[in-house]
Amino acid sequence: MKFLYQLLKRASLTALLFFTVIEAVSAQDKPLKEVRIHSQKADKNRIAGEKLHSFASGMKILSIDSQYLKQYAYQNLSQLLSQQVPVFVKAYGINSMATLNFRGSSSAQSQVLWNGVPLNNASSGITDISMLSVQHFDQIHIVYGGSAALLGSGNIGAALILDNRFETTDSTQLWITKLGLEAGSFGQQKVSFQEQFATRKLLISLKLMQQSAQNNFEYIGQNGLKQSMGNAHFQSQSGMFNLGYKISRKTSLQFSTWYQHYYREIPPALFERVSVKNQEDASLRFLLTVVHKTTIGANWYSKTAFMNDAMRYQDSSISLVSNNQIHQLYQEFGYKKSFGGRHEFLLCTPITIAWTKPTNDIVVRYQNKIALAAAYQYRLFQNKLELALNARVEKINEQKIFLLGFNAAYSMVSKLKLRLNVQRTYRAPTLNEWYYQPGGNIDLKPEQGWSGDLGYELKLPIHSNLLFSHDVSMFARSIKDWILWFGGSIWTPHNIAQVYSRGLESFNTLVWQQGNWKANIGLNTSFVLATTQQSDIPNDGSIGKQIPYSPRYNGQVNIGFGFKKLICNYNHTYIGYRFITIDESQYLSPYNVGNFYASYSKRMLSADFKFSFQCNNLWNKTYEIISSRAMPMRNFAFALTCTF
Repeated sequence: MKFLYQLLKRASLTALLFFTVIEAVSAQDKPLKEVRIHSQKADKNRIAGEKLHSFASGMKILSIDSQYLKQYAYQNLSQLLSQQVPVFVKAYGINSMATLNFRGSSSAQSQVLWNGVPLNNASSGITDISMLSVQHFDQIHIVYGGSAALLGSGNIGAALILDNRFETTDSTQLWITKLGLEAGSFGQQKVSFQEQFATRKLLISLKLMQQSAQNNFEYIGQNGLKQSMGNAHFQSQSGMFNLGYKISRKTSLQFSTWYQHYYREIPPALFERVSVKNQEDASLRFLLTVVHKTTIGANWYSKTAFMNDAMRYQDSSISLVSNNQIHQLYQEFGYKKSFGGRHEFLLCTPITIAWTKPTNDIVVRYQNKIALAAAYQYRLFQNKLELALNARVEKINEQKIFLLGFNAAYSMVSKLKLRLNVQRTYRAPTLNEWYYQPGGNIDLKPEQGWSGDLGYELKLPIHSNLLFSHDVSMFARSIKDWILWFGGSIWTPHNIAQVYSRGLESFNTLVWQQGNWKANIGLNTSFVLATTQQSDIPNDGSIGKQIPYSPRYNGQVNIGFGFKKLICNYNHTYIGYRFITIDESQYLSPYNVGNFYASYSKRMLSADFKFSFQCNNLWNKTYEIISSRAMPMRNFAFALTCTF
């Protein structure tokens, strides 16, 4: 009863604070935003889930440091990744869809997994990362290159891993309440609320966010004159509830529910005079996980998830209304066994059932994926050499496939590690690609091929207070039957090409710390050649040419320093030429964008306060990420976070 009383008391007070703050923010005219983050090589002990923790030693995995997740808490994943990771984020505007392009892959060739469950929409095959708020996740990792045998078909370019915390420790603070406010340019307003209750056996967390923006920024139109962006209003609400409970010393239960609602007007492209288009997205997700540890060094787990995603698109100028609703049921059983101190084995059975009724179709369409996957790791030479073999048999509707992967890591010395990853890659067509009316193509073949990744990581202490980190990867991938939509009045997907991607990535960081002072400089670079090797369209001019919207060069520089509770950081992002036609006849020019972030923390009135300031596009540059989609000029954001 005491616990229930405390819970109701805290909930009532925080709810009152939450809605009071919403009213206060709604009355403001000023704007806000935030930025800065850091990428580092993943610590295996921080990675949740049995697969990556034990069977991916030779894969390149980058983790986002927790202190920088806090600084990006009010932002979405599009802003975080585009500024801190050498990946091309295809953002269609300040409040529009954003998708991922890793190493020259298409938007549908990279998977997003939430606590081990695939999030990609079975209709479109993509995840809009502009609708994923950073504050909802406790850990974010990127698994580069192919990982289809281990994580499931569709993981060709990379896998974005989003994990939540469910476990507690003896030192966990009982109650933690966090309230955040942000206001910025173009009418941006955000309110964030988090509540956490933790004991030795129980963890409960609630995360809420409400945001809105007018996005009426000025831009340079095709006539060379300044114009104000219209039809660009945006608002959203999202919430996530997580519960972790230790049923016994060996058995734990994890439960999550996640709701999102987004409404956004779609502003006109540069070639349009006006726009009256809008889109409404809503999703509801449930996840239940049970983990049991046996007395013989084995673990088994069960994951059950249900997800419902709905989208309504409307363009009143042509009386177009499109409704799309997709349901997905996911079930996975897994068993992991360690033996002999050198061997680990995992067997799991992931099952996905997705169904939808496409627009203008009279039949409910299904995509069923049933798989049996196994992974084995063997350690040699006092654990300096780790070898992992992954295999998966998967049936997608009536199509049966076999996926094989191998990765290895060798620690030559304590500061130098080599890695190798070779995978067979595969992606089945999505429900839209098969059945969309009009335009779907039931005769589409799956995309498939092989990928390889070779790299090393070096951590070199130059001095007692100076550390240099260096990570390099060379990669190659060949995919045949690449799927591309094209056409006239009706667009249709076709298997048109074989694409060969290869390149080089590097991550470099120099960190200095002396007393209360800390400084760092980081350079991330990426060079990608993704060219068409064969084409089924005669004389289309694509052979040997870079595929559309895949920049050859991109990278970031981060320069930061801190003194006690003061932190400052400058981020500079470069994106190279992006060709927008398959024959390289049209392109978008490279662009440079600078961003500045500063924050100051202070404890007052038994609470921790953090004040932060963000300036995006510091040098007031005009640029386009996607052709004919204007991006905002210089803009500002201010935030206040209170933790008690």
